[in-house]
Amino acid sequence: MSLNVGIVGLGVMGGAFAGHLLDAGFEVAGFDPLEEMYAKFEGKALRRASSPADVARGAQLVMTSLPNYGVVEQAAAGPEGIFEGAEKGTVIADMSTVPPKFSRSMAEAAEEKGFHWLDTPVSGVGKQAAVKDLVVMSAGPRGAFDLAKPAFDAIGKKTIYVSEKNGLAAQLKLVVNLVLFVTMAGAAEGMTLGLKAGISPEVMLDTLCSGAAGSNVLDVRGKDMLADNYPPSGPIWIVLKDLECAIQSAKDLDVPVPLAGLLEQFYMAQRSKGRQNEDGSSIFRIFKELANLS
Repeated sequence: MSLNVGIVGLGVMGGAFAGHLLDAGFEVAGFDPLEEMYAKFEGKALRRASSPADVARGAQLVMTSLPNYGVVEQAAAGPEGIFEGAEKGTVIADMSTVPPKFSRSMAEAAEEKGFHWLDTPVSGVGKQAAVKDLVVMSAGPRGAFDLAKPAFDAIGKKTIYVSEKNGLAAQLKLVVNLVLFVTMAGAAEGMTLGLKAGISPEVMLDTLCSGAAGSNVLDVRGKDMLADNYPPSGPIWIVLKDLECAIQSAKDLDVPVPLAGLLEQFYMAQRSKGRQNEDGSSIFRIFKELANLS
């Protein structure tokens, strides 16, 4: 591949992106403030950059995979940020889950400096990123998307162009997450009822996954939930951040989202118990505790 790609943020998701791009033959530069994030690239051809600005130097595409919009803004527009190192015409794809209004404001700031901004979140968790089992959704200028698409295809199983209008991919990711969280809670509630009644966990999960209630949530997390094992693929602190974004977006659009508000309270209860680093599927614990099953 002739496309030079820079990645800011080499954690669970960004690190997987970088690894897949290197395996596909892209030239990749990466930056992360945490030294330990580089260990996974020993023996690989990753160019270790000294800053987001350094990541952007010589890159046609810069991808950001960061925990929240404040960090994205700092990495892009702050001192030694992407805007300082990028050449005009560079495509910047933010893979983070952020508010749609933020994506639109960053797109405007990027265009003023001669860059092209794509809001490009992904659907999937860390272990799915590791095996390219992600859906990539992107919004922004079509030409910028066309340039970046080979890189997007290299990190996931499907790439979807949402719209020329910046912010709509970010909005779609909030929709995806809201449906995910509601589904997860529904599975937790239903399985609690089944366990209390004495149904075999294995029989219950097999029946759920095979029938009308089957879902990716149960396929990916079902066994861990029933084993009371919650590795942090999508930790609660991120779930709460994403719910906050979804609820604020709903307020902006005058759309009632009562289930989102209820879920936020459940996850706040989990956080108050010190479980903020557990996977969001640990909402199952709350339902079991309410049913005196813990």
